[in-house]
Amino acid sequence: MYGWNINYVIGNEVKAIRKAKKLTGINMSKKMNISQQHYSRLERGDVKWSVSTLIEVCFILNISILHFIKILDSKKRIIIDCNCEYIHKDKKM
Repeated sequence: MYGWNINYVIGNEVKAIRKAKKLTGINMSKKMNISQQHYSRLERGDVKWSVSTLIEVCFILNISILHFIKILDSKKRIIIDCNCEYIHKDKKM
């Protein structure tokens, strides 16, 4: 796979935080009133994260949405293209 999908990056981070807080995907899906299958797709990056879904997850996990912005901002060698996918910079712009 070329580059990193932004939905995968967010989902992977949500999964790590959820596990650190000892919550299951079933716990999260029930709190969000969505199916466990859909929640799993979010964590895997198979579906797009909406801002409202990410904010809801932030409330449940008691973290700031700025946490995700900082993660994305810290990727100095990565840019986001208009298709919302990370692409590694091959040369300085």
